[in-house]
Amino acid sequence: MPGPRDHSLPNGLSRRELGALAAAGLGGLALPRLARAGAEERKFLFVYCYGGWDTSFVFAPMFDIEIVDTDPGSTTAEAHGIPYVDAESRPAVRTFFETWGDRACVVNGLEVPSVSHDRCTQLLFTGTARPGVDDFPSIVAAHSGQDLALPYTVLSGPIFSGQYASQVVRVGSDDQLTRLLDGSALELSDLPVSPGEAGTDELVRSWLEERAAAFEAGALPGRQQRFGSAYAATLEKLRVLAEVGDSVDLSAATTTEQVLNGISLLEQGLARCVTVQDMGLYSMSWDSHAANADQTYHYELLFTLLGEIMTELDARTGPAGGLLSEEVTVVVLSEMGRDPRLNDAQGKHHWTYTSAMFVGAGVEGGRVIGGFDDAVTGRPVVLDTGEVDDGAGVALEGGHIAATVLALADVDPGEYFPTTPPLTAVLA
Repeated sequence: MPGPRDHSLPNGLSRRELGALAAAGLGGLALPRLARAGAEERKFLFVYCYGGWDTSFVFAPMFDIEIVDTDPGSTTAEAHGIPYVDAESRPAVRTFFETWGDRACVVNGLEVPSVSHDRCTQLLFTGTARPGVDDFPSIVAAHSGQDLALPYTVLSGPIFSGQYASQVVRVGSDDQLTRLLDGSALELSDLPVSPGEAGTDELVRSWLEERAAAFEAGALPGRQQRFGSAYAATLEKLRVLAEVGDSVDLSAATTTEQVLNGISLLEQGLARCVTVQDMGLYSMSWDSHAANADQTYHYELLFTLLGEIMTELDARTGPAGGLLSEEVTVVVLSEMGRDPRLNDAQGKHHWTYTSAMFVGAGVEGGRVIGGFDDAVTGRPVVLDTGEVDDGAGVALEGGHIAATVLALADVDPGEYFPTTPPLTAVLA
């Protein structure tokens, strides 16, 4: 196999494969051969509801708070010890809590001190407004004990990455990853290269793998050996990714399709973290500055989706041979809440307090942590008990959620979030 300055390879072919990998965020990995995610590693599915949900529709009954315009026709119900807002128009919410409430933990009163969607999203996923930091899915993926093909797969939604950018694989809103892997992206390029003829890709791949193996075997210790190992690992990752494309439709567009594909990646041990963005009814987002009643439809679709997720996790086998639901934690988030009062357009503007929900593996289910006061701001919480305590508790913020995810992943939260310890009351 030629070294970095040797151009004797067929024009564009090896560069094409390596370039595709780099463009997908997967290059430069001097790592061992690929493996599947071990059963001992907890896996995560993040469902991010973009735009800001109205927590008074489901997570936080606020009928006794005077300043809150609540949803007409709704009432407080309880299932498995979780009080929630029930309505005939949202039967999927009721079904979810009645069926899986014993595995769910709701966190109320979480502060994201901004009214900007982008800033709130970063605060929620990273715990800080500083640039160039990693979000908690990237950190979790980077601490996998395996060299995964798709460590952190973003089927849709936000990414914040810094030192762990190589762990992140964005599928792309226009099927970019698939186009890079099958070479069709070259048809849109102005580079003087083109896809190979039918049947040549496998021949080229085999040839490259043989040359890489020979180079690696005879490489001298040091830089040459590291280069050979990295090149061989890159080719192996491309091979695995090609197989993934044959079994999982990474170009799926709907939220449900994306979720099912994400579950398949977790099931096959190809990823440790997957994020899917939920945009609500007709992809209009949850940002209901007008017609706040649309939150009913968003929540009904969301909880229908969450029910499908739990059904799939219970029906599939994880890498350890048990239920996949025993290995996967589902985390449901939105970057902000809605103002307590309706505006003139019968909508609600941004609010700096929100809720989150953890469901599944490692979660102390059947409980609600935190709450809202009469001004609809978050009440302080004792982190290890989950009890509301205005004197001894702490105000919850994005860093507490991030640290809690790391604790669920058996990653030391203090290394990344020293000022916001995990909410250990969430942990089973």
